[in-house]
Amino acid sequence: MFHIKSLELVHWDYWQRIKNIPLDAKIITIAGQNGSGKTTLLDAMRTLFGLDCSMGRTYKHYARHSGQQTAWLRAVVDNKPVGRQLSNRPFRHSGFFSDDEVTLFCQVQKNGGDWKRQYLMRPGNIQVEEVTEANDWLGVENYRKRLAQAGLSPAMAKVLALEQGETDKLCEYAPRQLLDLVFQVFGDKEVLDAYDEAKRHQRDTETELKRFEAELEASRTNLEGLRLRVANYHQWEDLHKEKRTLLEEVLPTLQYHEAREKAAGISRQLREARKPMAQADTQLAEKRNQLASQQRALTEAQQQETLLEQEGSVLAGRLTQVNSKLKPLESLLEQKERLRKLAEDAGADIAEVAKQLDEKEAELARKKQERDALAAKIAGEMSTISALQGKSAMPEPEAQRLMRRALRDEGIAHAMLSDIVEVTDPKWQGAVEGVLGGYASVVLLERAKDAPAAYRLAEKERYRHFIVPDCVEAPVVKDSSLLSVVRFSAKAPGWLIEQLERIERVDSVDDGFKSNSDEWITPDAYHRERRGGRSLFVEPSRYRFGAAGKTQRLEAIQKSLPALEAKEDTLTLAISKLAAEVSALKVRIAGVDAAKELAARQAEFEEATRAIEPLKAERLEVGARLGELQTLTKNATVARTRADTVWQNARMALAEAEAGLRLNHRRQIEQRTEHAKALLEMRRSWRHLPLEWRRPARRAALVTQHVNAHQVDLRVNSLQHALARDDWELDATVIDQYARLNDQLSNRQSETEERRYQNNRAIEATANARGAYIERLRYTIKTYSKNIKELGELANIEVTADPVRLENDDVQLAQAGLHVRFKFDGKDQIGMNDGEASGGQQVMKSLVLLIGLLKSEEGSGGFVFIDEPFAHLDIRNIQLVGEFLKNTDAQYLMTTPLTHNTDVYDPSELTLITSKKKKDQQWAQPIFVLQRRQEASAA
Repeated sequence: MFHIKSLELVHWDYWQRIKNIPLDAKIITIAGQNGSGKTTLLDAMRTLFGLDCSMGRTYKHYARHSGQQTAWLRAVVDNKPVGRQLSNRPFRHSGFFSDDEVTLFCQVQKNGGDWKRQYLMRPGNIQVEEVTEANDWLGVENYRKRLAQAGLSPAMAKVLALEQGETDKLCEYAPRQLLDLVFQVFGDKEVLDAYDEAKRHQRDTETELKRFEAELEASRTNLEGLRLRVANYHQWEDLHKEKRTLLEEVLPTLQYHEAREKAAGISRQLREARKPMAQADTQLAEKRNQLASQQRALTEAQQQETLLEQEGSVLAGRLTQVNSKLKPLESLLEQKERLRKLAEDAGADIAEVAKQLDEKEAELARKKQERDALAAKIAGEMSTISALQGKSAMPEPEAQRLMRRALRDEGIAHAMLSDIVEVTDPKWQGAVEGVLGGYASVVLLERAKDAPAAYRLAEKERYRHFIVPDCVEAPVVKDSSLLSVVRFSAKAPGWLIEQLERIERVDSVDDGFKSNSDEWITPDAYHRERRGGRSLFVEPSRYRFGAAGKTQRLEAIQKSLPALEAKEDTLTLAISKLAAEVSALKVRIAGVDAAKELAARQAEFEEATRAIEPLKAERLEVGARLGELQTLTKNATVARTRADTVWQNARMALAEAEAGLRLNHRRQIEQRTEHAKALLEMRRSWRHLPLEWRRPARRAALVTQHVNAHQVDLRVNSLQHALARDDWELDATVIDQYARLNDQLSNRQSETEERRYQNNRAIEATANARGAYIERLRYTIKTYSKNIKELGELANIEVTADPVRLENDDVQLAQAGLHVRFKFDGKDQIGMNDGEASGGQQVMKSLVLLIGLLKSEEGSGGFVFIDEPFAHLDIRNIQLVGEFLKNTDAQYLMTTPLTHNTDVYDPSELTLITSKKKKDQQWAQPIFVLQRRQEASAA
């Protein structure tokens, strides 16, 4: 076995760090005052070797005192080969074949709120700092096994772990205690305990067999009654089992199946709903492409119109220049022609000419009035188009405009009914316009408290339309009423909502008469109510409600505008012709001396005729081109207007389609979200259902067998009525009782005999095995007797052990004891604790008994911890104990208090002196080392 060469302590108890405490000596004395740390040092070595501390302490007790998170214990031990074989080293089983030293480490570390220890072995002399990053730490059990392979056997471990004061009091043990200690140290106590446990089990088996035989006889009487009860119970159990199966398995499975089928149906519906969305996306993409192409067409039309207008402006300037030159020449020629006509007509009736002049002037005034009215109408339509295209404010009736301004000036928040109505189906736009047309100027107050002020303004302005202070949220309905195609963006009058709810939508008058409704309307706005039927048709150009109404109104106005413009052009031509005729008649009346003036100005007129021809040709050319440009420009304007209208309509249609798609998409997302939540909730609520029950084949079989959950409920109700009877056997134990009794009657007899036979054989085998093991016990006692005899010879003490009578009998084994007798100085023999030995002889006896436990077949050696072996000894006995320790082969680490008797240090080669910690210091004083001179020791 190995011995200790040096020791190092880091944060152990109150020592901060003590490095390289030399222990490479045979006998080491640890001296110090009481409480200075002698036992603490021994407990450090016990902890380092995986042993328990003394006096109920643990390694946690010492590690906690330092106040640090980690404590280290380090020892260098001997690994020299035993004998001449280099491979026969103590730590060869740990893989250390070449080093003469091995370093053992113990790390005590705080882990959370508790302490733990771990161990490490390294070949050679290794410092603590070199293993801080190690990752091959050993647990306590693995570490103990390695030390056992190195020679620190469990027997030696038990001896080293003896409490303080026990090592020098072994002689006070009773013979039975000493024998138990010997058996325990040499490993025989566990075997004997195992034999005792086996015999105790066999006795319990025998008692149980007797009880079984008594129960077997009593069971025959109850068997027939139990059989009848069992039959009744089986019938009840079958019904109850069917009910439980239906309730616990079939019904939940069918409910899960129905819930799953319902969820699958919803999933299919949601998947089918995606197809229209995809088609709508495709249509939207097409509409976007169409909008882009229409935007390009509009841009091209605008550019074409601009080019034509620019060319027309240039030609108009040129025509102006030509006309400025032609105007005086034409004026001269007109004067010539006028004079000529006057000269020719000088003899006409002046009264008839005056009558024609009056008629022409009256017709001219009437045509101008018609043209002015038509121009005003065209201007109004153009402003409406501008408003509908978003370029200006929407024109309103004068009364509505004035009332809106008055309310706004008074700070009364309001809206008109036409502001909050949207028609969701263009097919029914005309019907909604017809019903709501009379209410378009109804004022809706946002705050009911503003009603008095609003009524006063309406009275002042003589406003003929309703002012409604109390409005409600309009419901969203999906039925055949007219309300289902109307959406209100704000609160609306309750009476109006009720009116729309009463009106049923029908496709024709015939369908209306076929319906059961008292009030209905067709798409062409033919309305039937309790008073009768009438048409509420409104021209599309007068639509006022919703984006769709505005779009249709814009299209209708743009469609009628060219006809109005053509009519205006016709009136303009007629007015020009009438004006010319009126002028001619006026000149005819005024011309009397035309012939004379014509002759006088003949040369002037001839010069004008010659100069006007080239200018007329040029004007004709420019006029012809201007005429072409006027047609082209008008066509370009019409094309631009149409392109703009088409683009605006496409843009609004795209916006409406995108809004509808977003709404549908949002609804589908909400539906899918709700469905996903429902699926998740279904999975959570049916998570308890076993996977086997949820398999499709299993569910299909249950559906085939039971149809649905309702049929299962009916069957369960039927079973409940049947189970409600009072004559059922409900005690389930009757089956076990019957089976047990029946089995006892048929098979228990042979089984009991077999078990008795096996138990008897086990008793015999146990007795024989323990009888054979008695030889091992005798060998253990013989070996221990030999050990203490040899140790006694080293101490000049005659030691004899009385023969121990060991028989294969419980009483003798329990009473057996080891009587050891000692003979000092040729005197009579004395026992272990008979009161005849002195204090020194008591210590010598205890040491012999102790060291005898350490010797084994492999030889002695190793190390021993002895706590204060010289207490209460005189000088002579101290010398005897010291000489004894010197003559043995073990390494001893002994403690002693400070004493005036220096003989206690005589056998020591090393003396370690400990000191108490001072109150004003955190750490204790280091351990002082005294080493005996070698020459002195040799002398």
